[in-house]
Amino acid sequence: MPDYSASREDHIASFGRLFAWSGGGLLLVFLAFVLVDSLPLQLLNPAWQLRFTNRMVNTSLLALLGFLLLHLGLYIEPTNGFLRAQLATARQWAIVVVFAFLLLVPLQGFATWRVLSQAQGSQAIQRNVLGERVTKIRQAIEAATSPADLQARFSRLQGPRPQLPAAALTLPLGELKRSLLDELQRTETRAISRIGGPAPTDVWALGQGVARVSIASLGFAAAFASGAQRPGASLTLLQQLSRQMEILLRRRPKTNRRAP
Repeated sequence: MPDYSASREDHIASFGRLFAWSGGGLLLVFLAFVLVDSLPLQLLNPAWQLRFTNRMVNTSLLALLGFLLLHLGLYIEPTNGFLRAQLATARQWAIVVVFAFLLLVPLQGFATWRVLSQAQGSQAIQRNVLGERVTKIRQAIEAATSPADLQARFSRLQGPRPQLPAAALTLPLGELKRSLLDELQRTETRAISRIGGPAPTDVWALGQGVARVSIASLGFAAAFASGAQRPGASLTLLQQLSRQMEILLRRRPKTNRRAP
């Protein structure tokens, strides 16, 4: 009679190796996505920092699923020494992954603050440039002694130069100055209104990004910590942390309640 028990064990072992290799493949896909999308490296660029944190969070399900499949593969085939060694290595690297996810929280907050600060700084620079430009034009108008002199003063200004129409050259100087100053004031008001800070929708989107990345990073850090393990340790990183918290809570002095 054929040995069905042996073939069944072979099938179970093949499933174990399938899960383990699939897990390793998903981990490689996760690393490829993160590394390729991070190039070229711009570590000090807040926009790059935001893209990096979002990419890490968006693709971390692949890494977590791969990590779980490695455990499942060894659970199905516990006698496979190669799978055991692979899982031990993955558990050690999971410690690095835990701290990487924890660092994403301050990195996302810092990058968001930098983006808002740069937007406000750009707004202040544009206002200063506009103010200097308007001041020079106003000084040229007020100092002019004739329409021709005003046209000559405009021609000596740097940047885009105002041009007087031919009809303006025939106007009395006082009337021409009042007309130009009024128009300059209206133009300055319109320009200032167009120089705005970050739109409320953009600020709200940045806030949502901080909340999403922070919550997801803490969740993924806890998930990987449940399987992360140092060489020679019998407990996972999460179990060690839980035990330390229990010890601290036990050492906490109890408040004495007065009897009524």
